[in-house]
Parts: sequence; structure tokens; C-alpha cells
Amino acid sequence: MQLSTDEKRAFVNALEQAKRTTHPDLVIATRHYSDIFGPDGNTVEFENITIYNYFVWSHYYSVSKTFLGAGQASFGGVDFSHEGPGFLTWHRYHLLQLEQDMQDMLLDPSFALPYWNFAIGGNTCDICTDDLMGARSSFDMNSLSPNSVFSQWRVICESVEDYDTLGTICNSTETSPIRRNPAGNVNRPMVQRLPEPQDVADCLQVNTFDTPPFYSTSSESFRNTVEGYSAPQGNYDPIVRSLHNLAHLFLNGTGGQTHLSPNDPIFVLLHTFTDAIFDEWLRRHGSDLAVYPEENAPIGHNRGYNMVPFWPPVTNAEMFVTAPENLGYSYEAEWPGTPFTMTEIITIAIVAALVTVALIFAATTCAVRARSHKMEGHQPLLGDQYQRYDDDKGQSVV
Repeated sequence: MQLSTDEKRAFVNALEQAKRTTHPDLVIATRHYSDIFGPDGNTVEFENITIYNYFVWSHYYSVSKTFLGAGQASFGGVDFSHEGPGFLTWHRYHLLQLEQDMQDMLLDPSFALPYWNFAIGGNTCDICTDDLMGARSSFDMNSLSPNSVFSQWRVICESVEDYDTLGTICNSTETSPIRRNPAGNVNRPMVQRLPEPQDVADCLQVNTFDTPPFYSTSSESFRNTVEGYSAPQGNYDPIVRSLHNLAHLFLNGTGGQTHLSPNDPIFVLLHTFTDAIFDEWLRRHGSDLAVYPEENAPIGHNRGYNMVPFWPPVTNAEMFVTAPENLGYSYEAEWPGTPFTMTEIITIAIVAALVTVALIFAATTCAVRARSHKMEGHQPLLGDQYQRYDDDKGQSVV
């Protein structure tokens, strides 16, 4: 992540300001539709919320369970922002909304969210430093360093059991501090390392945007691959967690829990890079809407569906476009190269061998000619006895 000291400071300060600044345009509902007017029928159940906490709340709402009524278990089978084609389009708009809100807050239309290239391999979080996203505390391996402003942040939307049993919705109440312990999940060794650069290269080679059943079990699906439910080469494997999912799980804390993850501001940088991969795929493979499923995807994920809970309404189709030409932003990114196939390796080896033989032959020929010219220049003329010409013939004889 190539930011200067001043750029890092400005970005961290902007996030801190967004965490403390009340959203000027939006409020959140704290009760379901049937109870939105409160117990007396006259008091609307809405609350103000800060700009960054709204970013967290909207993500929570998109994955929250459906309350079916008192005494009934809430239904958890609906996820508007994950495990379907809308994963990439939903999170793209989610980031755009935050960026635009922060531009308005800062009165700076040039403000832009940076990205974290998490595909660096290894077991070190290179942005977990006190001048950026917060180092690990030396007192508690699961906490942030007190030298980081983010150690003072408190999460929202933590009381999911209450929401599911009481029929309430996450409000703006802040509770626990951010938890983070990169590479610290000893019970799952596979999530103790970040994705590799080659994983991104392989993912970008998956040709089909999404495949039936348009879910987390889809195979040979670019969307399911970058989301991280398939291996980087595209094949579905129920054990595998790669790319986006692996980066979240690597953080091992608040950022690894779906309903809470945006509370850790690393979420922003992780998802801007995921969006950069998405935009590079669109650039390489085309953004024809026909490849985005029009039907049979999970609820909220079909092409023409509005993405929950954004307002004003926006469809998945509106975000399935290349960003520079249609959305007004771009990424400065260098993408890893593609490895050669075995056929290409064999072809290259044969061509290299032929070129080598040709060069050796050419060099040998030149050497022989050079020696011949050298000898001609130094030996005496042949004696007369070897130059008997027949006066009647135009050629020499010996």
C-alpha cells in the first residue's frame, strides 16, 4: 500500500471524523416494519447514526436474520450481500456510498478510498501499523495498540441474539472494542496465511462471471472464486477459503465475523482491493449484462433487483460496469502475470533449442570463414609447378 506519511495521516483522520460525524441525510430504523411506529403507535422508531456507523449498519442489515415473530426462530437463509452474484455489485455500491459521504463531510470531492493488496502471502498484516490501521497491542494479542486511534473505536450491531429473539434491529449503541489477531487462529492453520499473488492471477483467468446455482457452491464461477468459496483456479471445494474470505478470516477477530466485520476499518481496504479485482475482470472479459443472471439467483441477487438496504434504490445491473468509464474512479494496480501452461513451456523449450542450434551453427560458420580468410592472407602464392594451365582450356589442371 503506497501511501506517504501525510496521506496515511489524512486517511486515518478522515475515518475517525466519519466515525464521529452524524450522517446528515440518513437515519436508521431500530424496529421492524410492524413496530416502526412504536408501542403507542405515534413514536417512530428511528435514530441518528454517524457516517461510518451507517456503513457498518447497512452491511449488518443485509445479512441479518428475518424475524418471524415472538417465540419463533428467526430465519437465516437470506443474505442480500454474500453468496450470490450480487456480492461484488453490492459491496461496490457500499464503498461508493461511503466514499461519497466522506467527500461531502470533508468538502473534498477528490478524496478517494485506498486499497490494501492482501494477496502478498505470508502471515504478516503489513497495514497493521500504528500509523495506519493499528498495530497489535503488546498487552493483549487480540487487541489494538493504544497508540492507534482505532483502539478507541467501539463496535455496533453486536447483540445479534437480542435482535433475533426480541425482534429489535441493531441501533447506534456502541459496545466492545475492535478485536484483531492476524494469523492467530491456531485451530485453522489454513487461515493463518494471506492469499498469494498467483491466487489473483488464477482468479482473473476464470472466464465465467457466475454459474448455477449462483450460490456459494458454484464452480468455475469468477464471483464465487473471488468471494473465496472456491479455489483460486475456480473449482468449488467446501473446505477451501481463499481470496476475500481468507483475508477476512486471517484477521481473526471483529473483521472475521460477517455481521460485525465493517466495524474494523480494515474492511474498507480489503473490499476496495476486491473491487479492483472485479473491475480488472470486467476489463479483461467484458461487462456484457447478459452474463449476469437475470433470474434464479438468491433473493436480492438477480440482475434487476434493488440492493438491500440502500437508498435511493440501486440495482445490481447499475454496478455491473467498468468503473473508470461509468462510475468515475479507477485503481492504480499492477496485476501478477499468468504462468505458462505445460504446452507453452514445451513449445518455448523447442523454439529455444532451435534458436540455440541456429546460433551455434552461425557462429561456427563465421569462425571457419574467418580462419579461411586469415590463412589466405598469410600463406605464400602457390608455386608455378601447381599452376599449369592448358592454353587451350580456360581452367587449371594439376
